[in-house]
Amino acid sequence: MAASEAGRPNLALRARDLATDPEAPQWVAVCAWVPGTGHCRNRDCSDACLLRAQCEADAARVRRWRRLRRIFRRSAG
Repeated sequence: MAASEAGRPNLALRARDLATDPEAPQWVAVCAWVPGTGHCRNRDCSDACLLRAQCEADAARVRRWRRLRRIFRRSAG
């Protein structure tokens, strides 16, 4: 296992868990998360939301990407 994968949850297992959760259709219908943007349009998102962990991970990934982009632009400019 690579060092970068040591702390990452197994995404296939997480997807399987989400797909088999009986509340998944309800959360998918009401969730306001826009994948790839790191943004959830529902400011009052519940802690019980099944997709909240993915949304937070997506937001962290977007923040890292933006931070690296700013650093690169400063060094190149």
